[in-house]
Amino acid sequence: MPLFALKSQIPGCSLDNPEQDYRSARRAGQYHISAQAVYFPAFPGTRYLPFRAVTRALTRNTSLPLTGCCGKALPMVRLRLYYGGESYQDFLFEKAPEANRVLDDLHALCPDTPIERETRPLSAV
Repeated sequence: MPLFALKSQIPGCSLDNPEQDYRSARRAGQYHISAQAVYFPAFPGTRYLPFRAVTRALTRNTSLPLTGCCGKALPMVRLRLYYGGESYQDFLFEKAPEANRVLDDLHALCPDTPIERETRPLSAV
């Protein structure tokens, strides 16, 4: 049992039993992905974004600077899930297959949601 109750990112849209759904979720990077939602660390506790509330999804290659503005960077994939108009939540993954797995789960539950996948190879520049 988590210390804090799981909370939806969207106040009016929640799952019937998020605790049971969270237990069935599998790990992808620092996130947990179930068939109905993506769970992410927040303060305090854990929040989730139900797939049914997502209006648009896209992935983009990006990089995370390691030493400041100039120098080494870690290549990453940014998954952006739009919900409730123009609001969005970003998720960073080290590997493209992890982000694509989230998009596959989203497409399985909501096939009408527009999805845009990055096709360029991952690079730090």
